[in-house]
Amino acid sequence: MNRFLPKYVSRGMNQHGTERFVFRKKGLPTKYFKSALGSEDFLAEYHRFLNTEAEVVAPPITRAKPGTVNELLDRYMSVPERLGPSEVTQGKIRAILEDFREGRGEYPVAIVTFEAIDKIVAKKMVKTGTGNKTKGGIHAARKLRKELIRLFDFAVKAKMIDANPVRLSEKVKTPAGERSHGFHTWTEEEITRYRDHHRLGTRERLAMELILWTDQRRSDVVKMGKAQIKDGRLPVEQEKTGETLWLAVPGQLLEAIVAMPPKHTNPFCFLITLRGKPFTKESFGNWFKKACVAAGLPHCSAHGLRKATLRRMAELQMSNKTMKSVSGQRSDKTLAKYIEKADQTRLADSAISQLAAWERSLGDGEKSDLMVGDAS
Repeated sequence: MNRFLPKYVSRGMNQHGTERFVFRKKGLPTKYFKSALGSEDFLAEYHRFLNTEAEVVAPPITRAKPGTVNELLDRYMSVPERLGPSEVTQGKIRAILEDFREGRGEYPVAIVTFEAIDKIVAKKMVKTGTGNKTKGGIHAARKLRKELIRLFDFAVKAKMIDANPVRLSEKVKTPAGERSHGFHTWTEEEITRYRDHHRLGTRERLAMELILWTDQRRSDVVKMGKAQIKDGRLPVEQEKTGETLWLAVPGQLLEAIVAMPPKHTNPFCFLITLRGKPFTKESFGNWFKKACVAAGLPHCSAHGLRKATLRRMAELQMSNKTMKSVSGQRSDKTLAKYIEKADQTRLADSAISQLAAWERSLGDGEKSDLMVGDAS
């Protein structure tokens, strides 16, 4: 009879006819008692079995079928550095590629054509959802095609295919009449208007000055604090790129920092919520957008303010290397997109003035030599 046995314990006989007691509970491993029923050792074994953590059963290892999109993606993503320099970027690229995998994993890589890629990218151009849940669009399509080029370049190197079909696909073009420069670049008038509305001593003003004078992304701005300042500089380890920067704190930014009431900041975080917690990058972006709307600048954003800093540096004719030392960008091509709103008139005036001054500095003999050189 088992009714007098402890819960989860049953009686049985082994193959030699010897009585055995066994512990069985769902989610826990099956155990056999070594001690005599009713003894203190039996009771100790029972409590030990009862408090054993459930065994973690490793899922069976499933290997992708050779030559398929699944195998290609698994091999490509097995080295995270192929996706990007930081965990944040790697996560974003991994999400793009996993979305591409959906419904296509079992397809042979060899049958993927440029026409198929054109259809996939075209589908990505269609926006779906609303608000913060919007998916797709021209930028998403460009990003997808870019990552697929890298993925199928790897397939070529891995000898899974002979040529990259994505490179033969159509580039993503902006529809006529819809040319976009991305986030609006703040003008000097807009910067002044924001300052006039949000005075020194407010979180809104400090947020603007932090972005304007450090030229950093919101993910890095929310981590900045007074305690980090050393020798008049703020250290920044960029979340997206992994770049480490030391940025000087100018008087305008220092003034905004000092003006803050103690209850609205703390030594380790310049910007905190009304509950005293640090902002997340998402909540900061939404909060700062509301600050822009309140100042009558609904078309402005945190990212556009970062572009304004680079515009200023471009108009002051700073070198690309100098600008990248502040922004942390690595590519001149990427930088060019940020500074395309630099004042063309001001730059052209400066260029013509420099050319005129240079010519005036030449003697008549030097001018003659130049003319002869041109004739030849």
